[in-house]
Amino acid sequence: MKVLHTADLHLDRSFEGLKNSPKQLVEKLQKANHNALTAIVDIAIRNQVDAVIFAGDTFHQSRTSIRTQAYFIDEMKRLEQAKIPVFMSFGNHDYYVAERYWFDFPKNMFLFQKEQVETHYFMTKNQEKVAVSGFSYEHPWINTDKLTEFPVKDPAADLHIGMYHGDTTNNGQQNYAPFSFSEMKTKGYDYWALGHIHQPQVVSADPLIVYPGTPQGHTKKERTVQGVAIVSVESGHATVRFEPVAQITWQTEQYSMSQARNLQEVLSLLTKLLLENRLDQDQVVLKQIQLTDIDQLGEEFQISYENGELLQYLQTMLLQKTNESLFLFQVEVLSDDVEKKVRINAAPELLNQLEKNYLQADIFSNTLQELMQNPLFSSVVSLNEEWRGQTLKQADQKIQEDFVIQEDQL
Repeated sequence: MKVLHTADLHLDRSFEGLKNSPKQLVEKLQKANHNALTAIVDIAIRNQVDAVIFAGDTFHQSRTSIRTQAYFIDEMKRLEQAKIPVFMSFGNHDYYVAERYWFDFPKNMFLFQKEQVETHYFMTKNQEKVAVSGFSYEHPWINTDKLTEFPVKDPAADLHIGMYHGDTTNNGQQNYAPFSFSEMKTKGYDYWALGHIHQPQVVSADPLIVYPGTPQGHTKKERTVQGVAIVSVESGHATVRFEPVAQITWQTEQYSMSQARNLQEVLSLLTKLLLENRLDQDQVVLKQIQLTDIDQLGEEFQISYENGELLQYLQTMLLQKTNESLFLFQVEVLSDDVEKKVRINAAPELLNQLEKNYLQADIFSNTLQELMQNPLFSSVVSLNEEWRGQTLKQADQKIQEDFVIQEDQL
């Protein structure tokens, strides 16, 4: 039996961390999720799979737009015409609420609609009887291990597959149906189709347990997508390979500016480096670059980097020269001094806001309450406005020396 297994499509999810995106690019991004779904159906039909599995979070939210629902149903009807059954569970993002679905699901779809574990059966083209056990979320979280409800492998079935959207108990979070792989293996199933983890992972080979990961990355942290899993399952043995479907790819590259002496040479060098090997313009690339060896570049480079002119120029130039298939969403400078500092992921104005708070006499005094109880300290220090200002100025300088406060765009 051959199965296409996917999870965590997050249809309707936006691509995060992209500022000042041009209209033409926004339109491509809006179509990307739907095009990825079409690619999944194309792969299923081309590979003549016996079943398609959606293991949770097909939609990004429980209340999905009419447009996305209609598109999804139309694609499932293509699978129905190809006589391919579909098994679908709902995860913590798209937890199931019946009245939020305005279209009838095609008859080829087996839906897990409850948090109680159920088992559906179907026959493959080769007359193999297959049992598929799973559950869905009806709330944004499940705090209990659902494996205890799963039956052991059905002896009357030729093959038994488990669907599970959740995470293991060893990560400190208990919100997503926490389970253990060792317990999962005791069920005797031929394949476990998992969802929830966005990075692809083949957890076990015997039995085969797979997180396919999200097939379409929506943030710069989701660069290692592999696509959908094509799984061949026989009794006691299963293998997996992946086929890509992503319409948008995220890339991060580091470039040395050691060959450049000024801003003009930086622009020329970056243009050359960014346009190299851009042969495939069918797929949109969202790129972040990190620049090293910049200490010799002088004030003009520093000003253009800090005020955003460098990024804006490169964005416009690359979109024009690549038919809007390459969007540079971030330029980051890495210097030796920066690399030695501790990075704080926060808005740059956070420090100013905190300093304004601590300039208030009552907040400042409460902070130093224990210190003021020391007679030696209180005898030499007067908590007046001047001393508060000097203290905060010195603290600011120390923070700037030891930390980099930079907001993660994602």
